[in-house]
Amino acid sequence: MDPLHAREQSPQTSSMLPKEPSIVTTHATGATDRQLIAPTGTNIVDTAVTLADTVLKLAKDAGEVLKNVPYVKALAGVIVQIIAIRDEINTEKERSKELVDKVLDRSKVILEGLLSVANSPHKEILGRVEGKLMDYHKLLMDVRDVLKKNAERSLLSRVVNRKSRQTDLERYNRRVDDYNMDFLTDLMLQLYIAPQKQSDPPVATPVFLTQPVLPPAPEIMIGRDNERAQVIDTLLNNSRPHIAILGGGGMGKTTLALSVLNEPVVANRYPSRFFVSCEGSSSVSALVAEIADALRLPLANRDVYLIDAVLDSFPECSLLCLDNLETIWGVESMRSELEGLLSVLQIRVGILITMRGTQQPSRVTWSKPSLRPLHSLSANSSKDIFERTCGPDHPVDEFVDKLLNAVDGIPLAISLIGALLKEGHETSKSLWGRWTKAQSAVLENGGNDRLSNLETSILLSVYGPQMQANPKTIDILAMMSILPDGVSNKGGAIDELAQHLPEGYDFRKALLTMQRVSVVHLSVAGASSRLRMLSPVRAFCKERLQCPLELRNSITSFCIAQMDQHLDVTDAVAHEVIPEELQNVEAILTQAWADGRGSSLVATACIRFTNWSLYLGNPHQELMNLALNGSLVDAKVLGDCHLIVGKVHWRQNNLDEAEASLINAATLHRQVKDVCGEGDDLCNLGVLHMQRDNLDKAEALFKYAAALHRQAHDIAGEGYDLCSLGSVHMRRDNLNEAEACFVNAAALHRQANIVIGEGNDLFNLGEVHMQRCNLDEAEASFQNAAALHRQAKDVLGEGYDLCHLGKVQMRRDNLDEAEALFQNAVALHKQAKSVVAEANDLSDLGD
Repeated sequence: MDPLHAREQSPQTSSMLPKEPSIVTTHATGATDRQLIAPTGTNIVDTAVTLADTVLKLAKDAGEVLKNVPYVKALAGVIVQIIAIRDEINTEKERSKELVDKVLDRSKVILEGLLSVANSPHKEILGRVEGKLMDYHKLLMDVRDVLKKNAERSLLSRVVNRKSRQTDLERYNRRVDDYNMDFLTDLMLQLYIAPQKQSDPPVATPVFLTQPVLPPAPEIMIGRDNERAQVIDTLLNNSRPHIAILGGGGMGKTTLALSVLNEPVVANRYPSRFFVSCEGSSSVSALVAEIADALRLPLANRDVYLIDAVLDSFPECSLLCLDNLETIWGVESMRSELEGLLSVLQIRVGILITMRGTQQPSRVTWSKPSLRPLHSLSANSSKDIFERTCGPDHPVDEFVDKLLNAVDGIPLAISLIGALLKEGHETSKSLWGRWTKAQSAVLENGGNDRLSNLETSILLSVYGPQMQANPKTIDILAMMSILPDGVSNKGGAIDELAQHLPEGYDFRKALLTMQRVSVVHLSVAGASSRLRMLSPVRAFCKERLQCPLELRNSITSFCIAQMDQHLDVTDAVAHEVIPEELQNVEAILTQAWADGRGSSLVATACIRFTNWSLYLGNPHQELMNLALNGSLVDAKVLGDCHLIVGKVHWRQNNLDEAEASLINAATLHRQVKDVCGEGDDLCNLGVLHMQRDNLDKAEALFKYAAALHRQAHDIAGEGYDLCSLGSVHMRRDNLNEAEACFVNAAALHRQANIVIGEGNDLFNLGEVHMQRCNLDEAEASFQNAAALHRQAKDVLGEGYDLCHLGKVQMRRDNLDEAEALFQNAVALHKQAKSVVAEANDLSDLGD
C-alpha cells in the first residue's frame, strides 16, 4: 500500500500486511515491547484461539477498569458474546470467521488503547470518544446478530436464508473494514502531548536512520541575505534550535527555508533534515502521519502509538522543517493540539517552521533573537529577481518598471512576471495592459497552487480559517480595500474610525487578525505609521470582496467628519493629519458617488478636499466634476462647488473656464442670499480680471466684495478684499493707497487669526517698501511674511517671501546670501509644483 494512503485506512488485518524482516521497538514512555513485524513468511496475528483469549481478557479488564466510561462495559459485553458465538457457527463458516477475526483484531487495538489511557494520569480525555464508542458498540451488536443467524441449528432456516446471510456477511465485512479508527490515534496523541512533569522524558534509541530527500535549494534567492544569515547563525549556535519564518503569502518563506536547509554548513551540522509540507494536512493526526512519511516509517509501525514511533525515529542532530504550518494552526479548534505536538517535538528535534502571518505558536521555546516577519523587497532586489528569472533577452523597460512597482515587492509576483515574459508569448507592454484590467489574476504560470498563481496565494490568506472565524473580519477587510493608504496607526485614528462603525464590528480585533495573517502590514516611513494592504492584495479584495453598505456608509461618515474637523488649511494640527489622508478621502468620496450615495454632505467634503489639494499645490478637479454631475439640489452647496472649481481653473491658468464657474457661483449664492459666498465669488472674479489687466473692473469687484463681507461681518473676507484692492493700487503705482489697504488688511486678518492672510498682506507691504527703496522695512516685512507662511505651512507663499528677500540682498550686492535665498525659493516652489514661480526664481538666480 502507498504510504501516503496508509494513514487513511483502519489498522490492517493479517492478510493485508506486508511481509518484512522483524523490527521491535521500545517506547520512550516505558510501555511493554510490541512486535510490529513478524519474520518473513509468517502471519503477524496470533492464532485465532490466542487472539480470542487475548481479546476476551482485554474485554473483561476494560469492563472492570472502565466501568464508569459510557459504552465501554456494554462494548466489552458484546465482544464476549461474539467470541462465544464464534465456535457455534455452522453456516458460512469461513466468511463468518473472517468477520470475527476482523472484529477481534480491531477490538484488541481499541481496548488496548482505552486501557492505556485509563492507566495514565489523563484518563479524563476518554470522555471525548463517547460518540465513537457508541458507534462501534452499535456496529458490533449488528455483527453479533448476523453471526447468531449463522449459528442457527435449523437446517431449513440455513437453506432458505443462505443468500441473505451471504449478503449480510459481505456487507458487515465492508462495514468493519470501513470503520474509521482515527479517533483512537487522536486520543493517543492527546495523551502524549498532555502536560508532562518538568523533567524531560527519556529518549529511546531510534528505530532506524534515514537520509531523507530534501527539495532542492531554490535557484534564485535575492534580497534575503540578512534573514538567511540570521537563521543559519541560530541553527549553528543552538543545540536544538526552534525557528519560525513568518510573513505574508508570496514573501519567500519556503524559499528561505529551503535555501537554509540546503546550505552545506547546515547539512554538516544536521545530517538528517526533514521537510514536511503541511498544505495537505487537515488535522494534527494527519500531520503526524506526514512526518512519519518523511521519516520513511514502515507501514506496520503505524498503529495507535504512531506519535511514539515518530519521536523514536528521529536520529540525533535532526532538523524538522514544517512548511505552511498555518494550514492547521489557523484552525482555532486545532491550535491547542498542534501547539502540544510542537512542545513534544521540540524536546527531540530542531524545528524550523514557515507560517503566513506574524504570530508564532506558543508552548515552544523559540530561539532568540526571533526572526522578524519577511517584508516586501526593495526596488533594486525586485529588479534583480526579474533579471535573473527572465534572462538577458528581456531588459527592465518602463512597463516592467510599472509592473514591479504595482506588485509592491512581493517575490512570488516578481518571479511570475519574469516567467511570463520569458515564455515569449507577450511583451511587457501587453502584460502591463492586462494587469491594469485583471491585476493579480494575470500572474500565473499555468498552475493553480500557491507557488504558481498569485491569486491563489492571496486567496489562501484572505479566506484562511482565522479570517473566516468571524465573517465580519472579512467585511472589514473589504472596507479596508477601499483605502489606498490604509489606516493611520498614530494617535486615535483607529479608534475614531471604529466609532463610526455599526455595532458588532470590532475594528481593532479585526485589524489584529489581518496583521496576524499578513493581509495588512505596518508601514513606517519617517513620522508616518500606517496599517496598509500590499497593492496586489488590495486589488484582489476590491475585485472579489463586497463591502457591506453599512460599512461604506460608516467610512463615508468618518471621512466627512474628518474633513469637517480640519477645515483650516493653515492649522498645524490639521497638517499632521490631512495631507497623508487625501488619497483615502478621494477614494472614499469617489466610491460614494459611484454607489449613488452622493449628497450635499458628500459634496461639501469634496469641496474641502479640493481646497486642501489647491493649498498643497496639487489641485484635483475630478471629485468636483462628480459632485456637479450628481444632481445636487442645495443651491448654496452647488454655488460652493462652482467657486472651488473656478479656483482650480484659475490655478491651472484656464481663465475663461474659471470666469464661467465664478459667475455661476455668484448667481447661485445671490439666489439663496448667501452674502459671504457671493462676496468670495466676486473677490475671486476680481483677481481673474487683474490677471487680464482689467484693473477698473477688478477694483469695482473688490469694493463690492468688501461691502458684502462687511455687511455679513466677515472680517477675514473683508481682509482679503482689501489686500486685493491694494494690489490694484500697486499696479497703478498708487503706493500710499496700496500701503493703507495692506495695513488695514493685515489688521483684519490678525484680528480674525488668519495667519496665511496676514502673511500675504505683509508680503505685499514689503513690495511697497521695495518700490520706495526702503530695503530695511522691506526685509522686515518679507521675513515676517515668511515666518507666518511657514507657520501656516504655505509652501508657495514662503517661496515668494524668500525670493523677494533674495532681491533685497541683490540690491545690497550681498550675492552669496541672495543665491542661497533663490535656491531655497526654487526648492519650495518645486515642492508646491508651481512651474511659473520656479521659473521666476531660476531667472532671478541667473541674474
